[in-house]
Amino acid sequence: MPDIYNPTQLVDEFKKSGEFDRLRRELLTEFRSAEGFASFMSRVEDITRHKLSSDGKILLMPETSAHRELLQELNRYPLVGRTVAETPKLNDPALAATIRERVNKIIRENRGERDMGAWSYRRRHAFA
Repeated sequence: MPDIYNPTQLVDEFKKSGEFDRLRRELLTEFRSAEGFASFMSRVEDITRHKLSSDGKILLMPETSAHRELLQELNRYPLVGRTVAETPKLNDPALAATIRERVNKIIRENRGERDMGAWSYRRRHAFA
């Protein structure tokens, strides 16, 4: 593991550890099983259908351009933010604590410290 000197390197190490992908999969599963996900998807479909029916030239555009146009239309609405706010796991303080713990573990390992558990680590650094 290369030495970590800045946040970008820390993020890279977090991703290399596999934690980022694990967390992403877990949160996506939680998001998809959330109470408001079905209404979120329904709203996305409604907005997309309306845009396609009101702006026929989108159907003639190259796929990447049409995709960009539809995403711009969807971004006009607070759909994602509202659905995220209604997803309990994404608002759980334990999630931030878990991420913090895993990032601290990467930092400790990078510094060559043994993983002595969160309590021991906090105790050693409480008066630093």
